[in-house]
Amino acid sequence: MNTKHILKIIIGSALSLSSCNIKFILPSPTPELSAPPVEGESSAPLLESSADEILINLITPSGVCTVKKDTEILECFNIDGELISSIQVPGIGSADPQGLHLAGVANSGTALPVVYYSWIPEQSLMISENRTVIPLRKTRTFLAMSGVPEEPILAFSEMVIKDNIPHSYLYVGSLKKLETSDPFIEMSDTKMGMVLMPVAVEAGASQAGKVWFTHSAWEISGEDRIFPINSGLYVFDLKSGTNSEALSVDRNFQGLSPDRTQAGSISFDLKGDHSMRVTNLLTSQMVNFPLDPISDRGAGNVVFSIDSEFAAWVESSGSISNGPPEFKINIRIGNIETGAVVQELDSSTASKILGWEWVSYMRPMGWLDSKTLIIEIHEGNPKASVLVKYDVSDGSLQLLCEGVFSGFSYS
Repeated sequence: MNTKHILKIIIGSALSLSSCNIKFILPSPTPELSAPPVEGESSAPLLESSADEILINLITPSGVCTVKKDTEILECFNIDGELISSIQVPGIGSADPQGLHLAGVANSGTALPVVYYSWIPEQSLMISENRTVIPLRKTRTFLAMSGVPEEPILAFSEMVIKDNIPHSYLYVGSLKKLETSDPFIEMSDTKMGMVLMPVAVEAGASQAGKVWFTHSAWEISGEDRIFPINSGLYVFDLKSGTNSEALSVDRNFQGLSPDRTQAGSISFDLKGDHSMRVTNLLTSQMVNFPLDPISDRGAGNVVFSIDSEFAAWVESSGSISNGPPEFKINIRIGNIETGAVVQELDSSTASKILGWEWVSYMRPMGWLDSKTLIIEIHEGNPKASVLVKYDVSDGSLQLLCEGVFSGFSYS
């Protein structure tokens, strides 16, 4: 087992969470995981680095991947915006990270395996590798996927409608086993009509260990839906077959930190407090970032810096369909320890910096390191999208590449 897997297991096992009531289809137990033996004093220097320092290095991206408008090509760039890999993804259904998984390392000259869902010629999970695209497995109504960074292990969910009730199913496994795997958990929500949505996957010894997921209101859509509507956050331990509650059902989950120690949420109540709350899942300590007074549409879509020092989220006001000047969007960055907002970037400022007529939408997608935020910005006229690097220390913007964010790559 490598160091990355050991640290993920340590972090996951530190969570002490309550069980929730969901129907289970239990998988076969995974093998016991153990640390490699220490051989002699020469191994000692490896132990001098803290687990936090090692984990930060392992989860720090080396670049980003995007899909440009009206193309079926996934392009991966390094942190300087230089193209390092290009992969065909014919029939791709969505360029969003919930619609694809980078199952390997994006290096120049290598064929990065990419799993994505497609509607053509039928609903299926596809895999593109070595200039070859083949079906991985057929799906019913596909919902979302999430995988272990740079590894061929992922979870995905699908659903069917029976008697006007959504029945959703959550699967997980390696790509070799996913084709024939059965759902390990299923849900039929007769009250709220919510469905299962995977958020993150932990693995060890090349096997999935835990799956993080939420309950999501999939049927609510439209131009003016700004933030996802989710209820709670859960962790399913595949080894023990137990399910735990990380955030309660009254919290609308909006994002999880890369090390899975911090979660962002707002009140699930439509009339509740929709300011961003960050919860430490290890200590249960919470910090709340009050809304800007003009943010009448609330907050959402939070992402965390690599060291979990900062959280970046979206606040907005007005109607998307009406556009500017009525619709306003603001990215705010807060220090989790102090609870202070340290930087803000509104859509009008971003449009001026980029030299655009106006910005139709923007949101933070993740962090390249502890100080550099990646923001996806959409131009209103003509329609285009780019990724920019935002420096938290001085508030400067730098164009990184064109396209819609599809995920981070790792070296």
